Amino acid sequence: MAYNPIPISDSVNPTNPNVGYSVEPSATGDWYVHLQTVDLMYIRRNVQDHVTSSVVAAPTTTSNYLDVQAVVQTQDEVHYDVAFSSLDGSGELFQSQTLQIQTDNVSGGFGEKGSVSTSAMGIIRRKVRKDAQGNILDPTGICTESVSLVLDQMPGAYDESFDTSATVNGILAQAMGQLAESCPEFKATLVDL
Repeated sequence: MAYNPIPISDSVNPTNPNVGYSVEPSATGDWYVHLQTVDLMYIRRNVQDHVTSSVVAAPTTTSNYLDVQAVVQTQDEVHYDVAFSSLDGSGELFQSQTLQIQTDNVSGGFGEKGSVSTSAMGIIRRKVRKDAQGNILDPTGICTESVSLVLDQMPGAYDESFDTSATVNGILAQAMGQLAESCPEFKATLVDL
């Protein structure tokens, strides 16, 4: 008898961790739940060339960047022999993490100081993944990390015209990628940018 392995990821939709795994068919059973949040606080810093300064001239600003302090937290749990309800009856839930920015910039960018906080927690709830012997493959535990990041480096002094709402998502995507390196359980693709 030939054995056809069940794929552990869905090549059609590789960013959705809820599909492509071997799971039990009913709504009652063992469930994996993943929760995540992230909070950022930042201030824009200038890098100055003190060689160009004197008692009568200020140093030249060579570049500027966002100095970010972030706290990322994930919680992974397995719930045994329970039932969850959902609109489609499967019990599964996928809720993107939503971020909210508070800044001193009226153009919608980061500005010179501010914060980014989680306004809706990222949640994945699905049946557990099991190997051929019935062992649960999903991780459990809590990860809380405080991380320092350098983002949005620009040449010269800060120019508000380059700091707009159009640039925010790309910079936040960089931050989410760096946070996933510090807390491997953090799923950057769960964040709605």
